[in-house]
Amino acid sequence: MERRDVFENWFRSFNSDTDISSFDRNQLESEMELEMESSSRMTGHHSNSRVSNQMDMDIESSSNLTGHHSSKRMTRTSRGDVREISASTCQRLANIIGGEVISAAPVCTVMRLRDIKATILGRRTRSPLALPFMLSFENNGLNLGESVVLQRELNRFIAALRKRGLIVTAFHNHWLFENPRLMYIHWENVGMSAEDFARNSIAAAREAGQF
Repeated sequence: MERRDVFENWFRSFNSDTDISSFDRNQLESEMELEMESSSRMTGHHSNSRVSNQMDMDIESSSNLTGHHSSKRMTRTSRGDVREISASTCQRLANIIGGEVISAAPVCTVMRLRDIKATILGRRTRSPLALPFMLSFENNGLNLGESVVLQRELNRFIAALRKRGLIVTAFHNHWLFENPRLMYIHWENVGMSAEDFARNSIAAAREAGQF
């Protein structure tokens, strides 16, 4: 039996109610390899590279026929469209929040310390681990944020972040025996430019009374 016939017979059994773009490619390849191995033994062919190449062609062909494309292919394409974040751009992002560049590569990380008179274990701290307002920007478009907040600021800050389209992912404590009580909020976004993420993040912090 021809390799393409093996694939088409197998695919037709799924075609009625399964979207190949949402079907796990690894599972598909694994099952296809078993089919191809069986077919190769029958026809006397054993070239792994030929099986792999044929399988990729068949999957791509079937995706085109059904009007869908592999999500992994789309991800690689979209990642390739994202420009690198330069050191000068990273500095501009730091300026937006009134902070400084912690690192420019491989991830642009900027931070501004909050002015909170805090102690941990009875000792005054100005540690960036304790009092950060920190953002990171990656060259794949992923933007992340973290900030220390006081209890009275917590709900206002969460509401201000969400109002600006930012996803709040967590809030929790980091330390024990601190005074005042320090909580930490994390948020994230993709799709927003790095500049807009920085502006929205600092605007939310100001709205909540952090700066």
